[in-house]
Amino acid sequence: MAFALRFSPAHGVQALGVLAALAGVAVWTPLLLTSAESHTPQVAPQALATRSDNPALQWFSTVPAAVQVKVSGVLAGARGAVAILSLNEGPPRSFLLGEHLSPGVRLTAIAGDSVEIERAGEKVRVPLDTLPQAPALPRFTRP
Repeated sequence: MAFALRFSPAHGVQALGVLAALAGVAVWTPLLLTSAESHTPQVAPQALATRSDNPALQWFSTVPAAVQVKVSGVLAGARGAVAILSLNEGPPRSFLLGEHLSPGVRLTAIAGDSVEIERAGEKVRVPLDTLPQAPALPRFTRP
């Protein structure tokens, strides 16, 4: 039995496809396996730890979020005292005593002139915003 070499156009296309795949692997393997040089600026680790404007950092952080609280008003309601607070200069919202303002930050006391929030075990008293004193008006009397 003699071995006969037969070559067809279909075999030629198949051989070219295999050679193209091998050439792609040979070119891309070294490019993908070498590490690229980083072009990010160097930042001190302390600056990264204190930065809280990134939402992803707040989601995965175990440190309570930094919250700016502005007290617009306090009310006595049917379910207890209610504080009207603006968080991080947002629109005013109502909060009940003991409610969480953000992860790790809780409203612990509501008084007539201030509220108390607890953040990481530290309690901070935030005073109620008051209107500035009105200017004195002149007295008008009848002659």
